Amino acid sequence: MIEIKQVTMQFEQQVVLNQVDLSVQPGEIVGLVGANGAGKSTLINLILGRLQPTAGEIRILGQKPTEKEHFNLLGAMMQGNVRLARVSVIEELELVCSYYQQPRSVAELLTLADLKAQAHKMVSQLSGGQLRRLSFALAMAGNPDLLFLDEPTVGMDVGSRQKFWQQIEQLKEAGKTIIVTSHYLEEIEHIATRILLLKDGQFQFDGDLATLQQQFKGTQIRFTTDLPAATFAKWLGVIRVTKTGANVLLQVTKSDPILSQLAPMMGIQVHDVQVQASSLNAIYSEMMED
Repeated sequence: MIEIKQVTMQFEQQVVLNQVDLSVQPGEIVGLVGANGAGKSTLINLILGRLQPTAGEIRILGQKPTEKEHFNLLGAMMQGNVRLARVSVIEELELVCSYYQQPRSVAELLTLADLKAQAHKMVSQLSGGQLRRLSFALAMAGNPDLLFLDEPTVGMDVGSRQKFWQQIEQLKEAGKTIIVTSHYLEEIEHIATRILLLKDGQFQFDGDLATLQQQFKGTQIRFTTDLPAATFAKWLGVIRVTKTGANVLLQVTKSDPILSQLAPMMGIQVHDVQVQASSLNAIYSEMMED
């Protein structure tokens, strides 16, 4: 679906991407993770042909990004929402659907984006979350095989975010190929079959979450206690202590030595102990600090 070879992108003196290689196969759900300014949106814009690389080669569905043969097979939900003046939701959807050879029906798109109640509302009157859902509907207008989602749930409330990811799960089951960025890393962790961690202009990791967790060799231990966080911070093998109220989260290198030290306290000073592999959020934080 996507082939990138030795791509470099430089803005004046700033190198955003440095000799990046990437190959994306049909049906992959790729979570693109990185700090603000790491080059995530730049990479998506390069793949879509909205930017030209300083060096290197990009092929999308076997063609250069500037070719139009694959137009009907692509959908993109970028960070900026499309706000057409004096146009209703249904009119904007009808307009965009007219660009495609075999578009989805407007009624289907309204259902997909949970916008049936706002169908005849002016786009300028939509809330931030509703605008994001409209952007999703527009991205799905051509029923694309390859979909780009750049920070798709920013501005959505919790309920809308849950419904949105349920729709993405259905697209995943249908075999669609999706590239998604999000600062809500738990969303990436849930949906992605492959994670790309972009830092310093290059991919620092490329693989699935299980492999990342194995390489990171970190574990999280959660429990409740009235003891201060400093009690555990000095223990050998504890990387980080986070305490919110009575809830404690220990990021540790290995769980067994820590559990041995916790054992005498369990049921007395320490309660509800849970052990799990490090989340993407914890791994990301650690890698960004390194």
